[in-house]
Amino acid sequence: MNRIVACHCPECKQYVQVPWTGQTDLMCPNCGHQLGAVSNPDDVFDRCPRCPCRQFYLSKNFNQFLGCLIMAVGIIFVPWTYGLSLPAVFLIDLALYRKVPHILNCYRCGCEFHGFEDQHHRFKPFLHHIGLKYDKYR
Repeated sequence: MNRIVACHCPECKQYVQVPWTGQTDLMCPNCGHQLGAVSNPDDVFDRCPRCPCRQFYLSKNFNQFLGCLIMAVGIIFVPWTYGLSLPAVFLIDLALYRKVPHILNCYRCGCEFHGFEDQHHRFKPFLHHIGLKYDKYR
């Protein structure tokens, strides 16, 4: 899988996905603005390329609205299915959870790192007490 760094460009205000091939500078493909620089190409997660943050968290690369919509459909059909729609929704959710890959996110700027599966063992899921520390930057 390709390694991609995704973030919002401050110049053109677009959400951009920049392929990361080991270079040190990340440039916006739309306007050419420099998004940031990788300080250590051997360890991308030494520091976020966009901001000085050194903390990252794991999340699933899945649309949360779609997940809530699937749950809502299951809940709506409960009276007609005598509750059997909830186990069906659970099985769908379980299958999606196993199929959808993880991504890494920066706590401070929200920059997303796709395709870094070999680095997942180093990071934990989102921790609220750490996220609260970075709320003022978002």
